[in-house]
Amino acid sequence: MEKSINYTARDFNDIKSELINFSRKYYPEISDNFNDTSVGSWFIDLVSAVGDDLNYYIDKCYQENNMNSANLMSSILNIARMNNVKVPGPKASMCELRISCKLPVTYDNNISSPNWAYAPTINRGSVFGNADYQFELLEDVNFGEQFNSDGVSNRTFTPNKNNNGVLVDYTVTKSVIAYGGVSRVYKKVLTETDVEPFMEVILPERDIMNVESILFKESANFKYNPEMYEFYIDEEEFRVPKESVSTYRYFEVDSLSDQYRFGSKTRYANGSDGEQYVIDDSTSEVYEDYTETVGSGSSAVTRTSRYFKGEWKPITQKFITETTDNGYTKIIFGSATSAGSLFSTNDASTTYSKYIASKIVNNAMLGVLPRAGWTMYVLYRSGGGTVSNVAPGAINSVVNINVDFHSINAKDQLIKNSVVNSIFVNNASPSVGGKDALSAQEAKYFIKYSISSQNRCVTLKDYKAKIMSIPPKFGCPFRCNAKEENNKIVISTLGINARGKLDRSLPKIIAENLEEYLTHYKSLTDYVAIKSGKVYNLGIEVDVFVDKNYTTQDVVANVLTTIKEYMDVNNHDMGEDIFIGDLEREINSLDGVISLIDLRVYNLYGKQYGDRCPLPEYVEYGDACMAVKSESFVGDQYNSFRIDLDKIDSVLYSDYDSMFEILNPSQDIRCRVKLK
Repeated sequence: MEKSINYTARDFNDIKSELINFSRKYYPEISDNFNDTSVGSWFIDLVSAVGDDLNYYIDKCYQENNMNSANLMSSILNIARMNNVKVPGPKASMCELRISCKLPVTYDNNISSPNWAYAPTINRGSVFGNADYQFELLEDVNFGEQFNSDGVSNRTFTPNKNNNGVLVDYTVTKSVIAYGGVSRVYKKVLTETDVEPFMEVILPERDIMNVESILFKESANFKYNPEMYEFYIDEEEFRVPKESVSTYRYFEVDSLSDQYRFGSKTRYANGSDGEQYVIDDSTSEVYEDYTETVGSGSSAVTRTSRYFKGEWKPITQKFITETTDNGYTKIIFGSATSAGSLFSTNDASTTYSKYIASKIVNNAMLGVLPRAGWTMYVLYRSGGGTVSNVAPGAINSVVNINVDFHSINAKDQLIKNSVVNSIFVNNASPSVGGKDALSAQEAKYFIKYSISSQNRCVTLKDYKAKIMSIPPKFGCPFRCNAKEENNKIVISTLGINARGKLDRSLPKIIAENLEEYLTHYKSLTDYVAIKSGKVYNLGIEVDVFVDKNYTTQDVVANVLTTIKEYMDVNNHDMGEDIFIGDLEREINSLDGVISLIDLRVYNLYGKQYGDRCPLPEYVEYGDACMAVKSESFVGDQYNSFRIDLDKIDSVLYSDYDSMFEILNPSQDIRCRVKLK
């Protein structure tokens, strides 16, 4: 029989006991005394201690390599790297800032207004805050425009008069979103020893939120940082005015094996030297403005939205980021060098032979390295965390701003200086959303549920998730849904208009961007069609018993508000059914409502209203009789019918491509009361 010990013995006492039994069984003539003073006991204790230590480290290694049992943050981050999961850093808080300035007065036919020629533009990257916190603008704020980049009206102005009642100027206020933290630029001149396959650069700060962009200039003699707009030009290689060298932008990707990125087209202008330069402003990308007007007369609401033209672009200049075990951000580049660096300038080889050699020797699938002698500029954002969640009014000072005047009529420098000096700021809302970097426990759950995610469209839910994740600058529908019809993937979309109501129409550029965006994720055999969804407008009548001890007007107002909020499209998704029982329960729970007598739902369609829904009509005396209509919902501007809630169990069943909405709550929601 083979000599062995029990390998389940893993601690000191169990190993010692097994070794003593082993010695007594197989070597009784050598050692028969194992008291504490014997040499044999000393040897056995020594071996048991070594075995105990080894088992401890074996268990520790196994524990730290298993996601469920790992405790060290370094082990958890290593598991994330092995599974190509990027653990996010701290999150920036966000708040609404009200930035104001004073503009001079101008007159047109004796009607005064602010002189918009002197309306400033506060550029992206400007910083506001106080002694402890700083918040940054991530988009330009143009006081000369009524709307922001999302097409939302965010500008107001009020007149200012002196003690004699004379109008002296106007205070113009823009409401904007600012984010906690600040942008910084890390500069480094690359040397021959720096440039190597999978070159790594570690940024000098801990807890960096994200790396925005990386630029390389073809020179080591640059004294100034690039302009902020250069970091956001959506091209791998470009040349800006007043510079004789090219600029190379590197883009962050999920994996160095990614071959395409979704970007926007860039506008170029021809210079006097025959070279093409990117447009020298923040709108170097190709875009279209989509203007819509809802309503008429004094109640008309106009909104202008800007959408950028998106397309998939091949990418070779790319990088990934990782968080080191001690909290620093590491940037990792690719492995290939540019084709031109494989040969010397005096090499007599033909261009064709150089090209063939570069294809064999230089595989750019994992990205191209920058060259030695170039100057690197890394734009990154730091700060954020829970400390950036501040109260209203805490952000009240200008830290650093960059102001431009784009109008050619703004010629008086004294007025410009006065406008800049008049800028002041205040946060109207508390800043929310700031979060520290993930703890070890949070990181474990994040990694576990991220590993199984897929970056492709296989199921219908995948298509919906991908559409809603398209970058906002390219336009995103308000709601969408997908269904398979006749071996096609049919995607229905709905937008939202200037009054916050559902809109079936979708700008052509958004539809084109969606179509282009999905080509990278859909299965090869999938045929995708995009169409407009349906809007079913409703009218609702309720009869309630009201306690006479309550003010009837207040109770009715609460009932109308409850119905309006319950039916708000922001609370529902496309294809979602509406349960009338839930609405009835909320009405019954209101103060002053004794009981809900009846609730009737009508479909309003035609003219300014939406589609006719397929739900059954209510019939008063049987199927052979005419459907009953409510007089309050009959008019020349639309058609209507009452929905039979009994036949559908008080559930408004929706189609996959439709949503229910109350278009005009003030007239489409009615409440009748009885006092008791």
